[in-house]
Amino acid sequence: MSSAREAVIFNAVGVIGALVVLILFHISLGDSFGFIILIMSCGLMLIGGALGLAGQASTRKIAEILTRRKVDPKSVETSDLKAALYAFTGIILFAEGALMSVLLG
Repeated sequence: MSSAREAVIFNAVGVIGALVVLILFHISLGDSFGFIILIMSCGLMLIGGALGLAGQASTRKIAEILTRRKVDPKSVETSDLKAALYAFTGIILFAEGALMSVLLG
């Protein structure tokens, strides 16, 4: 449910950004909003992938070697949950952008 809330927040930011682009550069609202949503979804999926990679056993071992500290398994579970949340929010935004391009295009 929080992924949907985050997607709504990102949409609100996207609409405000699209309005600013419309006023400053006279680019249509649908085009600029779709582009902003695409950029946000790609960024969120990249963040989710990076956080997911951080939970891998080999990455934890490298972190332990480099920092000389033991990695807490609970923090790995939290990192995996955050990764899934960011990736799912990115997928929701990407699907919204795809539907928007089909319906408005």
